[in-house]
Amino acid sequence: MRMRHRIWIVAVLAAAACDAGPYEPDGPFLGLQAELYLTAALDIMENNSIRKYEIEWPAFREIALDSAYQAAAIDPVDTYPMIVDALERIGDQHSFFRPAPGTVAAVGPAPVGGSARAAPATVAPSTDLVAPGVGYIDVPEFNGGGAEADSLASTYHRLIEAVDTLGPTCRWVVDLRGNLGGNMWPMIAGVGPVLGEGVVGFFLDPDSVVLPWTYSAGSAEVDGVSLALVPEPYELVWPFPYVAVLTDSLTASSGEAVAVAFRGRPETRSFGGSTWGVSTANSAFPMPDGAVIFLTVSTMVDRLGTVYGGELVPDEPVEGGEKTGDPATDAVLAAAVAWLEAQSCG
Repeated sequence: MRMRHRIWIVAVLAAAACDAGPYEPDGPFLGLQAELYLTAALDIMENNSIRKYEIEWPAFREIALDSAYQAAAIDPVDTYPMIVDALERIGDQHSFFRPAPGTVAAVGPAPVGGSARAAPATVAPSTDLVAPGVGYIDVPEFNGGGAEADSLASTYHRLIEAVDTLGPTCRWVVDLRGNLGGNMWPMIAGVGPVLGEGVVGFFLDPDSVVLPWTYSAGSAEVDGVSLALVPEPYELVWPFPYVAVLTDSLTASSGEAVAVAFRGRPETRSFGGSTWGVSTANSAFPMPDGAVIFLTVSTMVDRLGTVYGGELVPDEPVEGGEKTGDPATDAVLAAAVAWLEAQSCG
């Protein structure tokens, strides 16, 4: 590794000679603050990445530090492109970087789901009765948290109740098409009455630590910690329904997590297209200047122990067709309804 710090006395003497403004190096250079910031970011990646045991970290780090040196990075913001590049080189296809507020965003791929994306137009969940005894739940992406997440989960329960009380509903469609992700927990809590209680999935990290996901009495939990709660949960009139899960190539991240939660559930079948392929989990690592590294740290596992990490292939692939919510014009929904109607609820 070449020497990156010039002797600071040179800059001091130059400043003393004339008031020429901030020091701007005219060649390869790496300022101390930039090096400390970039090193901290690389430490986060090395210690927590889902691929931490697969990467040759000394060489990986040298590429980032040398890039910063060649770019004459002085301040933390000057290292943003190197951080974005490092996250791309990890190759998990899910990690991303959110610059500090007020700074120019670093060039890099748009994150899938998550709070760093530009907020999409708000799409509310909806339910319907699409055939006699067949309820339909549309589950769009959601990026909020806290009280907003609890409120969303409660909304799902009230919507499900409205359909369920129209008559005995022993068959349900859960539509995850177009759900790019965000916060999985209000989604899990929201569809809980249809999903059913108990362990519905797991996170698996590179050190083989397993954290269970659970739905119980309106609460979506990871390792026993509630992350979304419905104070007045609804229970289906028919508590163990048949369920069809719909996915497509825009079902990603937390959308895929909901799909995983239904994998291995009895009386459940999936329809549509394969998912985006980021069935992994990110954790947020704040940086000192307010930027955040969203790093992929674990893989999704279903209740039967199947490990994912890539795309989820449906049980019944159905090509083409537009998502309309009407079986007459929606080929994927029509296939799901046909299967559900063939199931006896007697």
